[in-house]
Amino acid sequence: MAEEGWFESPGMRVASPDEWCGSRGPGGRRVTIRDVAEAAGVSPMTVSNVLNSRAGTSTAETRARVLGAVERLGYRRQAAARGLRLAVHEAVGMIVIDAAPNFLADPFTTHLVAGLSNELNRRGHAILLQGMPPEGLADSPMVRGLRTDALCALLSGGPRVRRRCVELLAGLGQPIVLFQETLRVSQGDVCAIRQDDFAGGLMLGRMVLGRGARRLVMLVPERCWPAIGERVRGVRAAVRGSGRAVPLRIIRAPERERLATEAAVRGEIASQGLPDAILCGNDQMALAAVSVLGAEGFAIPGDVMVTGFNGFDFWRHTEPLLTSVQSAAYELGMRGGREALARLQMGAFGSRDIVLPVTLLPGMSV
Repeated sequence: MAEEGWFESPGMRVASPDEWCGSRGPGGRRVTIRDVAEAAGVSPMTVSNVLNSRAGTSTAETRARVLGAVERLGYRRQAAARGLRLAVHEAVGMIVIDAAPNFLADPFTTHLVAGLSNELNRRGHAILLQGMPPEGLADSPMVRGLRTDALCALLSGGPRVRRRCVELLAGLGQPIVLFQETLRVSQGDVCAIRQDDFAGGLMLGRMVLGRGARRLVMLVPERCWPAIGERVRGVRAAVRGSGRAVPLRIIRAPERERLATEAAVRGEIASQGLPDAILCGNDQMALAAVSVLGAEGFAIPGDVMVTGFNGFDFWRHTEPLLTSVQSAAYELGMRGGREALARLQMGAFGSRDIVLPVTLLPGMSV
């Protein structure tokens, strides 16, 4: 059986304690974990328990003897050699399915990756990051090389495209953490972690409707993200719950191209007139809408209300202060790192579906 915390795959030979590499002792002979065990008067497994800080496996006196022997003999574990023998890389992969070459320019992705990276680094694991379009997933170095212990993924595209990505990843035989995914995944070693985007959309919809809005426009990214779909669904639920016949138009625009987003807002106003509220899929798109409305001489919120979504740092510097929803992107990344490493240690995910709350950020734009 593999040592606790490590996992065997079919056909893989797990090194015995004798084979664990240490430093060179007197005469050039390599010090092994068995040498440490003999010097401390304990078993090799006890040495392993002490070195891996497994709680409840050794007394304080035993730990002191083992650590004393380690110091006297100069024993040092070689992480690289251990990884080769045990097929453990101490790295977690992060895949972002996004065709844009500047995928890290998206604030949500940046915050999520930062949270994941910091949590993994704190626990002694590296992160391998790659962005790609969905059609490049099967041939990507991350998937073909598979030099990770677990994989995390943030997927874009329609449900069918994302389903294929999930099935491919689940078939790799590694634990998978999916961020912001709304598909139900009943098979495979998969955990889904997302924030409650539906609740965020519902809160914003109820707010503008409660302020008297009778005609709504929702400005969303051209690229299909499951979280955006949940935000739209939340706004639709608010409209249904109002008991009034409130028109809701969905306008799509390239969210990372400010001029294209502004053009979409101008086109909507020119063709359909000024709505009572423009609800935006993220704060960047809301800033573009505010810019157009200001240039056209419309007052916010007097003539039209505007809302954003995500509430990252630049949100605080908008004029007027934007009504938004604070996303938990950084916390999502941290939670994903914790869940992935806990799965590697315990052998199973504690939960397969985790939802973090979001917070309404009232501003002066509603």
